[in-house]
Amino acid sequence: MSQSRGTCLYREARLNVEPTYPGSTIAFTLPYGVVGTFDTAVEPKRTVLPEDHTDKDEDGFAKRNLACDGSIFFRRHHEYPRSFLWRLLNNRKILEVQSVDLDHDVNHDVEANLTLLLHFPTPVRPFCLAIAEPEEHDALTVFAITTRNDLYTITLHRDFFSRPAASELEIAEWCKRSAPSLFSNRIPYRLVATSSTELLVTLDDGGIVRLVKRSCGDGSWEESLYKETSWSVKNLLKWKGEQTVRFDNGDLDLSAAAAVDLSPDRNHILSVCLNHRLRAWNVASGKPGISTDLLGEPDHPNEKGASYIIDPSQSTHMAVLNVPGGVDGALYHVVTYSSKQHQFKFWGVRDADTPDQGIFDVKPEVELIPPVDELMDTTAWTLSEFVINPGPSGWRGTELWIRVRSGPSTRVFALKFNLNNSPAELRNTWRHDWVSVDPGPLSLEQLKQNTANPAEFDLDASELFEVDLVENWLEFLFYPGRFSVAALEIALNTYRRGLQRSGATQLAAKASLKERICSTVTAFAALEQNGVVNQIEFHNRLAAQWQAFYSLVKDLHKRRGEYLGLAFDYTSGTPWIISSDYLSPIRSCSVPEIVSLNSQAMISSEALSGRLGKVLAAEDRDVARLMCAASSFRKSLPRTFQTSLEREIESEILQSRSLSVVDRMELMEANCSLSQQVSDDDLSALVEDLGTSIKDITSETFMRVIDSLGPDEEGQLQRKQAARYGLSALMRVSQETIELSKSILLDLLVLVLYMQYEEDLSEDFDASEVFVQIIDELKHYAILSWMSQTVWSHQSSTGPASAHLLKTLSEMSKNSKQFPITQTVIEGILGHRAFAAEIPTGLRTQLLTYWSRVWLARTFKDTDLDTAIERIMAILLQQKEYGLAFEFSRYLPESPWATYLKGSMHLALGENDLASICFKKAAHNLATPSFSLDDVDDSFIPLDQRDSFSGGLPRYYSHVLSLFEKYKAYSFVADFARLGLRSLSPKKDEELKTDLLSRLFNASIQTCRIDDAYSAMMRHTNTVLRSAALQTLLTTLISHSQTPKLFSYSFLDLTSEVDALLLSHCHKQLNLSSGPPYHNILYAFRIARNDFRGAASILHDKLVRLKNSSSQKVQDPKDQTLARTYLMVLNALACVSKDDAYVLAEVRGLDVVRGGGAAVPGGSSSLNGSRGGSSAIGGVTAAAPAPAPPQWGIGKAKKLLKRRVVTLDMLRKEYQAELDRVEAIETGNYPFVEAGDEMDIL
Repeated sequence: MSQSRGTCLYREARLNVEPTYPGSTIAFTLPYGVVGTFDTAVEPKRTVLPEDHTDKDEDGFAKRNLACDGSIFFRRHHEYPRSFLWRLLNNRKILEVQSVDLDHDVNHDVEANLTLLLHFPTPVRPFCLAIAEPEEHDALTVFAITTRNDLYTITLHRDFFSRPAASELEIAEWCKRSAPSLFSNRIPYRLVATSSTELLVTLDDGGIVRLVKRSCGDGSWEESLYKETSWSVKNLLKWKGEQTVRFDNGDLDLSAAAAVDLSPDRNHILSVCLNHRLRAWNVASGKPGISTDLLGEPDHPNEKGASYIIDPSQSTHMAVLNVPGGVDGALYHVVTYSSKQHQFKFWGVRDADTPDQGIFDVKPEVELIPPVDELMDTTAWTLSEFVINPGPSGWRGTELWIRVRSGPSTRVFALKFNLNNSPAELRNTWRHDWVSVDPGPLSLEQLKQNTANPAEFDLDASELFEVDLVENWLEFLFYPGRFSVAALEIALNTYRRGLQRSGATQLAAKASLKERICSTVTAFAALEQNGVVNQIEFHNRLAAQWQAFYSLVKDLHKRRGEYLGLAFDYTSGTPWIISSDYLSPIRSCSVPEIVSLNSQAMISSEALSGRLGKVLAAEDRDVARLMCAASSFRKSLPRTFQTSLEREIESEILQSRSLSVVDRMELMEANCSLSQQVSDDDLSALVEDLGTSIKDITSETFMRVIDSLGPDEEGQLQRKQAARYGLSALMRVSQETIELSKSILLDLLVLVLYMQYEEDLSEDFDASEVFVQIIDELKHYAILSWMSQTVWSHQSSTGPASAHLLKTLSEMSKNSKQFPITQTVIEGILGHRAFAAEIPTGLRTQLLTYWSRVWLARTFKDTDLDTAIERIMAILLQQKEYGLAFEFSRYLPESPWATYLKGSMHLALGENDLASICFKKAAHNLATPSFSLDDVDDSFIPLDQRDSFSGGLPRYYSHVLSLFEKYKAYSFVADFARLGLRSLSPKKDEELKTDLLSRLFNASIQTCRIDDAYSAMMRHTNTVLRSAALQTLLTTLISHSQTPKLFSYSFLDLTSEVDALLLSHCHKQLNLSSGPPYHNILYAFRIARNDFRGAASILHDKLVRLKNSSSQKVQDPKDQTLARTYLMVLNALACVSKDDAYVLAEVRGLDVVRGGGAAVPGGSSSLNGSRGGSSAIGGVTAAAPAPAPPQWGIGKAKKLLKRRVVTLDMLRKEYQAELDRVEAIETGNYPFVEAGDEMDIL
């Protein structure tokens, strides 16, 4: 068997074909005229489709998502969008078109991210859809022939793919329908668009129709027919015995052309017919020209027997090439493939009008047959299609890509050759230089080999409870890009039918897809429970149900991966594979991937041959052997060891152990029991794979393996931004790169751990040095792996175009809790830096591989690892992804800034105690002048707060307490305010001190720490702030029933302000029966300060208001309010000298006339107590006689206030009168005369 069978140098990068966001798909119903009696006209219609995964069954899923035909059209005259994926869905009735460019200019502010669905009234015929690019318009022209022989000409302007409003035009303006007369009574077989104004259509009867668009703009065509015979009845009716071939419900004549194209000079029509012949027609004259068998075999017209018939369903038969420097005077070349002998032929065309000498076989002595028998280890295979790409200057470096099918398996192979080489060289190249394309990790075969696939876990009873089966399944199924959401939804719908039939409880429709899958699988596992069930039995049943669900997912995944076509981008030199629901650019593998994919050839003792020997230098063979041997060595160890190893590595990279490197290595080896796991056979296999003894391995070989994981940057910066599919491709390749690099590092680590105990090792091998390097690299890739498989909900832009999209979507989803698109963390953080690295031009298939490697390397290139981790953490916090930040925090280093970030995370999560600890721990380092915030942070700390760092502890604590203030954690605000005040230097930064005192006061008020609030207030030097704080303090004390504290505080020089504030509250209180008892509080406050007459004055005011109150409660004889108030006033006045035993009461003028007491106009209120002017009245002890009623003008009485003196004796009389009133009411002795008159007491 040829060694080239295992040579794999390329790999698919499978991308899901999905709408960009809900509402990004616009559907059009195309016009359909009435032809027959029973036909109904269809009105054209435009509809914006929301994202919908509610297909009820697999048929609905297939119609919506699985294409039956498709390819990519690449424009050459317009820059962007340039690459268009087209797919036929729903039994060929729907054409889906979308842009799939990988990048575009950085100045573009809009991305072509809309998907167009064109609904045809009848199905499009197979091979009857073609696309062309009009040179005069920035558009795309689609030609399609339906089963009713209608020819549709659809012009899609560029803006249709980027601006939804652009497609609101009348559909009739850009969609024209015609029915060429030459299609009548014929079946169109193949359609080729040679330009946007010229079509070639092959017919079932062997004719070729050339259609040239008229300039009138009505969609009509000029028709020309190229056919050997003229019109006759024979052409209309198939004669009995005439040989035909059945295809798509029709019979094709053997002269029907299965491939057709124009010559480069556009003078001839070239075709490959089903009868295995290559023919040419003169465009101008319509006469036939050259005609030859595809293998150059002579014609035998007299021999009976059927000739070889080409499979009419085969996609590609011919390619016309205009290669400079034609061989032997050829004007151009035609490449044909014959399935008769699986042979390619390269024809040189000198004169297509000359049947005999006009064409010749360029290499008649060489049979150009791909060795697929050996490449696929089968003799039954079919070449579905091929693509040939000439070299940059002639035949040198020509590429041939073929898609081969053998049963259910499809593979893609490639060959580089030079047609001008000698026959021997060319024969050897075609024999040994074929390379294959690996389908990638998303193929069913490699999904089965994936170590993370729970379906392949072989767990015994002791391991059932050590593995979180549900978590493993969710991580596997929801790994970004692995399975589409639509596939998981339809698999769940199919799976749930059994649950619904069982009568189980319906599941919540609004739950997330993960929750619904878990609930459904668990419900199935619990269906057979009767009473107490053994836990092992339940776990086994649960595992079986997960397997059952995965089998549905796997079946859909298989259907999604069915190959449809192979396309080639001649501008970028990149081939693409189109599958039913995937799109795969083909990329060159990196050196580690080449070694991994060709491990058998690497460990062989034979020299590398063919393309593999050219790609891998001879001096790198020992590096490749080490990689392969280490991989085989680790894979030979049991699963229990692999689990222990992963656990130990996680501990190693996440914890800072105070051990030497040697001790760390020994501890890891002991915990994994590595030495006990390795058998003699494993050791023998290791030595055999190495090709040398273990003692000959040096540290330098290990280091070269590690270095091969990273790229060597070269080239220049490109002013581009990643498009949607470009970022998806970059993400897909990066995921593969990360996982492979992690695997290689683990292989090397296991080998180093084992070698550390070996004797007679090379003097150039330092196990400790290699171990440290491997652990450092593993930490790099552990972080990248977490970022690449973690999805966040707050998308960030990756360029100007995506920024415009995100702004639009955010406005559209204001009322929605979930953003309409998802994004991995690595895309969100590094997406805008997709073109930040130097990228060489002309990379062709190497572009995606190189691009992803430099993109990943950029994460840790511009700074050290710890700083990079801290910046990632800061971005997560900025995006408010606090849950993800908590997951990521385990990677944070033990640095002050990392500790601060942890504090911010805990604060956002409501863990204030932990946040406080972190902030305090980082305080001294972050406040010192030697700390530079610019070195560790770009934008996490706002500009107005950046001076809070490196400026001393007070400013730092002021910043921290502001963080707690945002979350209303006032107890911690007070704590950090005290810390800030404590760290302030005396008589320095009074402004900061005032700010800290204010915030300490406010926080203390919010937490009812009255003593702290009073202390902060009294330390204020700003009188305005202190007065405001005093008012707040009094309000808080009274509202929280903390008045005893009010009396205990000295207030020093604020006593008069306290009195005035309380007095103000007394004045403002309208209803004494509700609200705080301000009068009593002020009374107590004055009593506490020995101001007895002032206390009596404020209570006398309350007494007057109570007597004048209409409250039924006060008038109730059982109510003691008035009596108690009288007693309090009397007691207060009894505490002063006889000369001072009075109060001044404010009264209106009318009250002065009616009541006793000496009226004193003017003066201040008696509510001010002893400060109300006792010296002005001296020792007045009795009321003066009432004067005559004064004469007042209208409105003056209510405005004129006077004061009267109320003495202690007068108050005693009033108190006695109040007692008598109450007694009279209680005994029923009511007076019947005016007060003061004589009366009889009954």
